[in-house]
Amino acid sequence: MTQIATVTGLPGPGTALVAVVRQSACAHECAECGGCGGKPGSLTVRAETELPVSIGDKVELYSSGKVLGIAALVYLLPAALFLLGYLLPAFLPEGGRYLCGGLGFLLGLAGAVWYDRRSRRRGAVSYQIVRKL
Repeated sequence: MTQIATVTGLPGPGTALVAVVRQSACAHECAECGGCGGKPGSLTVRAETELPVSIGDKVELYSSGKVLGIAALVYLLPAALFLLGYLLPAFLPEGGRYLCGGLGFLLGLAGAVWYDRRSRRRGAVSYQIVRKL
């Protein structure tokens, strides 16, 4: 997966800190849309580079790893556990089923947070600057 990023720091030789604008379904063309008025967030990551880069350079960033798998886990696990928690205890009254669903959702969120922290420690996703723009 490639994205456009801006170099924000140079902590050492062969590495750079880059700011990546988070992508969303909204194109953030707020002047044309006038919808939510939200601003896109950015994420700062450490990237490897063999190219000479300077602070402020626009670069193409390649991310390797299981990015889509991690995103699926974060979004789908809480929803799936909510549904299981709601549908499986059919013997409970409606309020109890909602409570079990809510507990399943919270369990899914806790699992997603745990996996996110584990993957960050292990460096499951790595970034590399491919070229300067």
